[in-house]
Amino acid sequence: MGIETVIVSDLAIIMVAAGIAAFIFNRLGQPLILGYVIAGIVIGPYTPPFALVSNLDLLHAMANVGVILLLFGLGLEFPLPKLRSLGRVSIGVALIEIAAMFIVSYGLGLILGLSLLDSAFLGTALASSSTAIIAKVLADMGKLHERSASIMLGVLVVEDLVVVLLLAMLQSYLSVGSFGMWFIGWEILKIILFIGGALAVGTLVIPRIIDRVAGIRRLEVLVIISVGLVFGLAFLGNVLGFSFAIGAFIMGVCIAPAKSVHKVAHGTRRLKDIFGAIFFVSVGALINVGEFAGFLVPAVLITIGMFCGKLGGVRLGMRLFGHGRVMSLRVGLGMAQIGEFAFIVMQVGLGAGVIDSRLYPAIGVAVLITTFLTPYLLRAGYGLKDPGRQAVP
Repeated sequence: MGIETVIVSDLAIIMVAAGIAAFIFNRLGQPLILGYVIAGIVIGPYTPPFALVSNLDLLHAMANVGVILLLFGLGLEFPLPKLRSLGRVSIGVALIEIAAMFIVSYGLGLILGLSLLDSAFLGTALASSSTAIIAKVLADMGKLHERSASIMLGVLVVEDLVVVLLLAMLQSYLSVGSFGMWFIGWEILKIILFIGGALAVGTLVIPRIIDRVAGIRRLEVLVIISVGLVFGLAFLGNVLGFSFAIGAFIMGVCIAPAKSVHKVAHGTRRLKDIFGAIFFVSVGALINVGEFAGFLVPAVLITIGMFCGKLGGVRLGMRLFGHGRVMSLRVGLGMAQIGEFAFIVMQVGLGAGVIDSRLYPAIGVAVLITTFLTPYLLRAGYGLKDPGRQAVP
């Protein structure tokens, strides 16, 4: 078959599988994300006896498009004033939680017989949770406007930025044999220039552009221009070494102050739903189920260590910043998850030939386990009685 036929065939299988999974899990009253991931495993190239979907490049590309649109939609819900109000808490909690994950990773390294460099890569991989998955579950639960949800999402953004810096430090060490301060300084400067510059210019210019375009009363034009801006900033961020998600989220934040933001959200909602489903199916399809048996024990240990470290670190950070027991536990349960960024970190180490070969598949299994658990942990957290809970104004 030609490449065009393969792409259309794979997309058809992905969408049919996503549709069947959505129908079944909706009837069962279960989170749709679980159905999408299971559907991805069933049709994926690693699931015997045969692979229904075979084009891995397409899966990666569709996953990236899904992340971009999911994070853009999330950014629309968080104008800059709201992010500023949570900045101190988000940064503090994220740093405490990441420090806890490195301590846990060092302990896991001792148990699994890993080197110090292996433990450093493991700690970096476990440092960030999945913004796309957590945001999707929160949206499905109708909790995005809760203060606890806002704190989680702020912590997730900080996590991604810190992981970018940590990965740069590890790459510097691999290339020159030491942590070059000039390299680290350059990465910090890039973060400040990209995020600060994009927000400073974007919040002044982008809302005016959006409102001007909305004035012509053609939703199609508004949606196309908005999506073009999103993909443009996501691409620019990726060129500078950031994840696509960060640029997409920032563009959402820039558009959020526009008077016509509700039209943008309405016009892109279905597009976000479609590619969001494709993203989660792709996540499942990229998991090699054939490796489960050999790496289940390390994966379970990593999952337990991650859960204890993130829950403990987040709760400690929340309490230090004056939040109550219920709020701290709720945020801690929501953050107890491993993000897809872990695959990127492990690929860097694996490609350089410097990490234990067991780590990558073990991380893959742990990501799958925590992806399954995330909706239930979030539901458990929001099931806790908190008489003082209020929506963020």
